[in-house]
Amino acid sequence: MTSVVARLRDRTQTLSKSRFIRNVAAVATGVAAAQAISLAFMPFLTRLYGPEAFGALAAFTAVVNIITPLATLGYANAIVMPETEEEATAVARLSLVCAALVAPLALLFVALFQSELAAWTGLEASPGFLYLIPVSLLLGALLSVANQTAIREGLFKAKAGSHVASTLVMNIGKLAGGLLVPVGLVLIVISMVGKALNYSMLLARVPRQGAFEVRRWFGAAGIRQAAREQRDFALYRMPQSVINAAAVGLPVILLSAFSGSAAAGQYSVTVLVLGAPVVLLGQSIGEVFYPKITAAIRRRSHDAWRLMLKATLVLSGLAVIAFGIIVVFGPELFAFALGEEWRVAGQYSRWVALWLACVLATRAVLAAFPALGLQSYLLAQELVSVATRSAALLVGLNYFGSDLVAVALFSLVGVFLMGALAAVGFWRLHRESRAWIHALQPAPPPRSPKNE
Repeated sequence: MTSVVARLRDRTQTLSKSRFIRNVAAVATGVAAAQAISLAFMPFLTRLYGPEAFGALAAFTAVVNIITPLATLGYANAIVMPETEEEATAVARLSLVCAALVAPLALLFVALFQSELAAWTGLEASPGFLYLIPVSLLLGALLSVANQTAIREGLFKAKAGSHVASTLVMNIGKLAGGLLVPVGLVLIVISMVGKALNYSMLLARVPRQGAFEVRRWFGAAGIRQAAREQRDFALYRMPQSVINAAAVGLPVILLSAFSGSAAAGQYSVTVLVLGAPVVLLGQSIGEVFYPKITAAIRRRSHDAWRLMLKATLVLSGLAVIAFGIIVVFGPELFAFALGEEWRVAGQYSRWVALWLACVLATRAVLAAFPALGLQSYLLAQELVSVATRSAALLVGLNYFGSDLVAVALFSLVGVFLMGALAAVGFWRLHRESRAWIHALQPAPPPRSPKNE
């Protein structure tokens, strides 16, 4: 027993000295605190705002999320990739130039399709608030550039701290708004204010040097070369992100159209509550694992396979623990925690939990896709995802006439797609690893000529 305790102590000390573990802990602590704040406020907010208000917020957010990747054309995610700070700053400039061009187009889109968007988001009474969409795009672009730069510079504590502080202020604002005017518009406006706070607080916490010299983010120097070098992000990651957001937002939009905003609100709260462990563990490990696995693959390190397998096994175990209880006791837990009005959300949760468990388990595999050159596969899978999950929702809503069946079919298709993603990622890394080993083997000696 003494030797076991000693080994555990040594192992703990070794892990505590690991920079990777410290970074994961920093991100996890921040995300956990933010999620804890949101979950702590949720029982109060669900008793102030009805499912219709949450449905309006969810539909508005779904529309914004679908077009947000267009704001930077996906280039913000490439800030981590360049080797030099100057190249990374050029990518940041490129991202913001794209946002400045896309925002006016979004304004025109809102003007042309205002009535349709108002019907989808439940804002028929105040369609003018849809003109906040371009503003939300610009705020999202700035926050995305700042977050990706913080990841590149390893400023995980500053990023986590700003996220926690802005989440707390935002939830206090939602609570105050619910006491005064508990409608969906209040939730929408305060959520946008939360983005601006997050961006401002992050800049206040980081040193203004290196890639974080914000004044160097604005301009056009080097953006052509950056666009060429990181074009995979615009060609594959951006469309993939748009399609992914469309696939995630489909239930909200279709539930709003076929079953009303209340059903959309029930679903949105389900995903919000169950998404907490996915965001906590998936984002924490993913943000730190992304540059680590990228570096390992660039070096052609044989540890890349081991790193991805180990992370996937850990995440899979955590997914079973986190979501197994929801599958069994979902309706009772939601009704007790959020109020009897939200029992339907608990029924949804049993199926959504299966899908989100697979999303969490495959987070490490997804982080390796850019370095493995699998951006095109992600785009192809997202196209398949939108088609199959749309069909699943429509079958449930039209053929079965049941929102619960629609959510169940939607979730089961998601489980299958995540399994396919993991299989492709491991297969590709295995193939690359074998190629690396073969390249290191010495060439066979030349054959001597045969004696005549």
